[in-house]
Amino acid sequence: MSGQPELPPASLTSSVLAGAGNAALAVVRHVPTRALLWAILGMLGGALAVAASLLLGALTLDGGAAPMLRGARFLVPLLLPVIGFIAFGLHGANRGVAHAALALEAQWRLVAQLVDRAITVIGQHLGTRLANLPLAQAESALKGVIRTSLGHDETAQRRGGLTGWVLRQARALLTAKVEDCLLNTYRAEYKADAAGGGGIDLAKVRDRAVEELTGHLREFLLAPLNGQLMLLLVLFFGLGIGWYHIGLGLVALVG
Repeated sequence: MSGQPELPPASLTSSVLAGAGNAALAVVRHVPTRALLWAILGMLGGALAVAASLLLGALTLDGGAAPMLRGARFLVPLLLPVIGFIAFGLHGANRGVAHAALALEAQWRLVAQLVDRAITVIGQHLGTRLANLPLAQAESALKGVIRTSLGHDETAQRRGGLTGWVLRQARALLTAKVEDCLLNTYRAEYKADAAGGGGIDLAKVRDRAVEELTGHLREFLLAPLNGQLMLLLVLFFGLGIGWYHIGLGLVALVG
């Protein structure tokens, strides 16, 4: 397919590894800043949870908030801001890594490179035959070409240990995602062609697949962090505010 740019023969993994300096800069730019910001917010949240906890005790306990500070119990209000600093700082670091990955993807256009490689190979191996195949046969042919073009990487295969395993798992995940998106966009283009004619435009398939994959990547990286944040907020403020009352309830339950 002459409209698609030719890709260099070097493996995509090799180009990623060669850009380790840019990756380090992206990590330094995103991770420490977000980790520090979220750590400070966690510390302030811990102080707020302590204030709310003492206020709750003052309003509900016979002796006010004083029993909550007797003996070793005074450590809990002291430790809550520290726990918030650590827990939310780690969460911020995770967010920093995710945003660094998105920044690197935007800089290196990794998704576009993967899709371009698959589209180029599809054009070379299938060409105009693709438009003339029934949908089921076309999908089968597409799967074979995509897995052949993206599923093997000598750089990832040669590397051993944890790095090699991570590269192989990442490549398998990306291959599966590229395959799903290309098949979905090809089906949509196939149906449009059946309705209006004019042939299947692989350039449109490519553009739609890149857009869909980029959205999937952002969701894949950030959605779990949003769930993690909600869990942290529920646990931290739920336990941080009601720790003394929860303890009293557990003692009464056991007794």
